[in-house]
Amino acid sequence: MRKAWILAPAALAVGLTLVVWAADPDKPKPADKAAVNLVPNGDFEAGDVTPTGWQTVDGLSSFWVKDEDPKHGKVIKFDTDVYQSQGYDWWMKIAKGASPKDAPKKTPTVGEKYDTLAGNDGVWFWSDFIPVEKGKAYWLTIDAKGPAMLAWLFGYPEKTSADFGADEGAFQEVLQAKLTGKPKDTSRGHEMFIHKYVWKGQMALGGSDEWKTYSRREKPFRPTANTPSVKYIRVMILPTWPPGVYYIDNVRLTEVEDKPAEPKAEK
Repeated sequence: MRKAWILAPAALAVGLTLVVWAADPDKPKPADKAAVNLVPNGDFEAGDVTPTGWQTVDGLSSFWVKDEDPKHGKVIKFDTDVYQSQGYDWWMKIAKGASPKDAPKKTPTVGEKYDTLAGNDGVWFWSDFIPVEKGKAYWLTIDAKGPAMLAWLFGYPEKTSADFGADEGAFQEVLQAKLTGKPKDTSRGHEMFIHKYVWKGQMALGGSDEWKTYSRREKPFRPTANTPSVKYIRVMILPTWPPGVYYIDNVRLTEVEDKPAEPKAEK
């Protein structure tokens, strides 16, 4: 059920190219420390109330905290064990400028918890737009702790809004209904939210109670290989099920030398 939801947005983007790989969790190929990290503030050390270069944390389901391990410093913490209804109520206020410092106290959850963020949207966390070059390949590595989660790269032909939840279709439909005072249209054939991205790639990470570094060994992302119009990408972290606490740190995206595909042997 969770996997079906995770892949559902692909149906909403016209001409979308999707690349899916699992991360190598234990001993990924080490990133070249000399390579330039294209993700602004990928270590989450800079910021005031919320880290720069990323969407704001909300103080209810996403947090900017100091990790107990001094090697990690500031990290992002997620809690997916929050009622979807409470999450949406607060997210709409965040989208209109509320501060994460004023977040409400979480309502304790009970039951099977399919009505939590874990059982529905998950807790999405987006980076700002990152320029990429045509024909280049990119290497993604992320430190994570906690249950398994997903990281996505989304490719865009141009910059669009980077406001809180701007590319989250379900949330935007509810937000617009709230702003306009009109109920959400659920009739057949109603106009649906259209995503602006034209490419996306996925990486699985997490699944350990200890900090580990995750990457796609020998499988770099090539955002312009089949979608040459892509000029920018955004990183999106998505913890969902099970309900619980997740952590990420040190998000790195670096350009790598791309090896040409080996020619197939003739039969």
